[in-house]
Amino acid sequence: MTTLRFELSTSVPVGPRATIDFLADLTRHRGLHPYLVSADVVASGAGPDGPWQDWHVVERPRLGPLRYTIRFPARMVRAGDDVLTSAVRAAPGCTLRTVTRATAAGDGALLTETTEVTAPWPVAGYMTRHARAAHERTFALLPGEPSRLR
Repeated sequence: MTTLRFELSTSVPVGPRATIDFLADLTRHRGLHPYLVSADVVASGAGPDGPWQDWHVVERPRLGPLRYTIRFPARMVRAGDDVLTSAVRAAPGCTLRTVTRATAAGDGALLTETTEVTAPWPVAGYMTRHARAAHERTFALLPGEPSRLR
């Protein structure tokens, strides 16, 4: 297994709580995340790290000129007003774990996300590149979406 990491950040025009509220609801990511087709909550509860929701996610990434469909579970945990963690099992042996923090900055928030991709070495680079590209696009578009973030 190989583990690769990347970190992204952006500034958004709303406060930390509103930013984390938005990110915790995967249905609101449509149009921002380039691969997202659908996301449905299948369970929810509370644990020692905070309230959580389990999602069934459908995405259509690209492999060269072809698109393919993947379905996978994701758990979003609200670890605080300003912290969201997620765990995604994209395929057998392939996981993405993120920690997203929103800190007050002026009239908005600075959003920082650290993503750790773990996968067999032949696909680790591919998964990391696609995850990074999707999250970079989402982070690039977020600042221009204040009405969606509220």
